[in-house]
Amino acid sequence: MTQKLQFPDFFVVGVPRCGTTALCRYLSRNPQICFSRPKEPHFFSLLEETPSTDELRQNYLERYFSHYSDSHRAVGEGSVSYLYLPGVIERINRLNPTARFIVLIRNPLSMLPSYHLRMRFLLQEDEADFSRAWKLEGSRKRGENIPENCLDSRLLQYSDAAKFGVQVKRLFETVGRDRAHVIVFDDFKSDPLKTYRRTLEFLEVDYDGQNKFERRHGSQMYRYRWLQKIFFVPAKSGGKILKTVQQRTRKYNEKGRKLPNLVKRIIGFNKIPMQPAPLSNETMTEIRETLREDIALLSNLLNRDLNYWLDES
Repeated sequence: MTQKLQFPDFFVVGVPRCGTTALCRYLSRNPQICFSRPKEPHFFSLLEETPSTDELRQNYLERYFSHYSDSHRAVGEGSVSYLYLPGVIERINRLNPTARFIVLIRNPLSMLPSYHLRMRFLLQEDEADFSRAWKLEGSRKRGENIPENCLDSRLLQYSDAAKFGVQVKRLFETVGRDRAHVIVFDDFKSDPLKTYRRTLEFLEVDYDGQNKFERRHGSQMYRYRWLQKIFFVPAKSGGKILKTVQQRTRKYNEKGRKLPNLVKRIIGFNKIPMQPAPLSNETMTEIRETLREDIALLSNLLNRDLNYWLDES
């Protein structure tokens, strides 16, 4: 008998370092929601064309949603690359023209250094200084100075990654405003319960009584690069990117919680807390001027003044 599977009807598509992991965790605990395991498949970001039905089932639905059952009223996943990379939302929309999309946004002056550190942690970025990485955008667009392990150099175009106005406008134009739910990180941080309940209303899922919303761990870095490389750099076969060791060894119990294993303990040992370095005044000024017009666009789209993000105080 063929296993019954359901294509996702919602996607948490962005933005990285804006609370998406926490929100996805809360949603995954709701018994009416089947959330992907792991949270970020990035499946549609790695495609160049719409997959066949067999490819979609074998490489996506069976791999990430095998725990789906008839008790679930919503199915979703949380790949934050989908909003940023052009063409991905359109590809998903062709497969499910009624899918809904959730976006979290944050002040880019705090998001960008955190995002850069995360790219370093995942070995996508090899420039330790954000100011220098910011200035490398031009050469990287020409295919130069691309880190050896970087899967997609577009992820290192930091000014583009932070143009939330452009991204949200493209989303609205593709799927319509009624199928898009935008959350400002400031609101999420100050009142996670209200944010969670509004998200459930958007998804038409019942509130499950959750009232404890633990914060995710802060920014991290690795102790040993060679050890990080073993677990976080995916292998390639026949031009396809395979799962990393970390992804292949993830196991879950019947409640969807990760089971402890040796790999997880080693990865935990290799993590150390690290906060992003403060931005220099020069870089801060460049970011403000680069994104000023985009933040004005975003403010108009959301009918909310977000220009305080550029406050120089």
